[in-house]
Amino acid sequence: MLQMPAGFLGTRADLLVDIGVLSIVAVVPVLIYSWRLARAERWALHKRVQIVTFVALAIVVGLFEWDIRQSGGIFAMTAASQYAGTLTLDFWIWIHTIFAMAASLLWLILVIVSVVKFPNPPLPAAFRSHRYWGRLGMSLMLGAGLTAIPMYIYGFFY
Repeated sequence: MLQMPAGFLGTRADLLVDIGVLSIVAVVPVLIYSWRLARAERWALHKRVQIVTFVALAIVVGLFEWDIRQSGGIFAMTAASQYAGTLTLDFWIWIHTIFAMAASLLWLILVIVSVVKFPNPPLPAAFRSHRYWGRLGMSLMLGAGLTAIPMYIYGFFY
């Protein structure tokens, strides 16, 4: 089992957990910016921002998940917390996991379908339900970003 170096946020979390939690929180303003690009009909830039953000976050989340598995799982990683085994920490872990998995799956499908359906340069009428699925995905990602904060605090700070 490979041991990750300590994180840089001053908690018990390792380096990849710190990078992962900051990435999931940082993606929220990027997605809001991307949404504003689409509203301003700057679809080509919206597409580029979405694809670059998706690829970057997929790499970070992939490394984060590898780290969690190498460490015995999230419950093993948070075992030193004073909230370990409590409903409080368990709630935040599970609610974050639900948001993160739903957002990741939806985003993956939406990116693939959008790349296939939209012409180059993209035009809005090519995939009419994109707006609905994009808003849902952004809402789920917002949920993942917001729930990452208390999960991290209860799991690694206390």
